[in-house]
Amino acid sequence: MGKTHVYHVKQPGFVGERLYPLNKLKAELPAIYENAVKKYAGREWLLAARLPTLDCLWNDVLHFSLMHPSIIYKHLMDVGADYSKRELLWFEVPLEHTLKHPCTLYRNTRKDRSSREFPESEFEPVTEERVSELSGMPERNLEYYRECLAQKTYPLLWAFAPHVLVKGEFDVSDYRIFDWRGKSQ
Repeated sequence: MGKTHVYHVKQPGFVGERLYPLNKLKAELPAIYENAVKKYAGREWLLAARLPTLDCLWNDVLHFSLMHPSIIYKHLMDVGADYSKRELLWFEVPLEHTLKHPCTLYRNTRKDRSSREFPESEFEPVTEERVSELSGMPERNLEYYRECLAQKTYPLLWAFAPHVLVKGEFDVSDYRIFDWRGKSQ
């Protein structure tokens, strides 16, 4: 396997050396969980949504970006969203480490988002080839950034972008941490 990586945000207030899925975080670090769960305001249904290919809940998995964070940052800046002063740190995780756990690739391409269930057709096995193939900025995600800017709202970074979903937790002590603006930590 090559040097393909996936990425996870290092949340402000991150403590310790382990990444936990949100539901495990609730038990391990409840104060951190209370802050982290706020990102689901207006989308609370996701907290009970099932993932058909992993037979678990949306928040029983870690969510990894296929896109390098600098791509996200660049496109946000290109559409006129000024994130130049926003430090956002990321863990760089070798894809091969995710494959040691139950995982799935969530394509995130469905057009009709009215359903509160994830169709099984939106998921596929994780392979290095598919992760590399899908690691660019999807045009629909870029359109979404533009829509949010026009509406003066903050976009979700991966609203229409693929994710690797991993059922497990990670010791991140040996992973590279970097700022999405290109600064290493």
